[in-house]
Amino acid sequence: MSLSNLSSAQLAHLIGLVKERESLRTKLDHVNAALHAIETGKALPKKRGRKPGRPAGVKTKVAKGRKSKRGKRLKAPLLKALSAAGSSGITVKELAAKLKVKPGNIFSWFYTTGKKISGIKKVGEAKYAYSS
Repeated sequence: MSLSNLSSAQLAHLIGLVKERESLRTKLDHVNAALHAIETGKALPKKRGRKPGRPAGVKTKVAKGRKSKRGKRLKAPLLKALSAAGSSGITVKELAAKLKVKPGNIFSWFYTTGKKISGIKKVGEAKYAYSS
């Protein structure tokens, strides 16, 4: 069989068969690995990476053009808690417990959104106060 004598239809069919053979080899390798894991008593390694056939960089949770409003949802409760704490201030850990938010999110909020608000002052290590 000479590749130069094949028609485009035969070549397309040949390509399809080669792809199918590669797919079946991959499946067979997975089955062999599972059998080997059962024989040796070791667990199969966990799969890593993206799902096959899914292009890299595609996000699923946030639709294109929309941004999360997390910072805006934090602003009012944070300012309320800071005002209630008075001039002595409140620590990030206490704020996180009070608002049921991760401390990292609160640190990030102070670093980004909080620095734009003129009444917020840092009064100690991880401690902030608000004077309106």
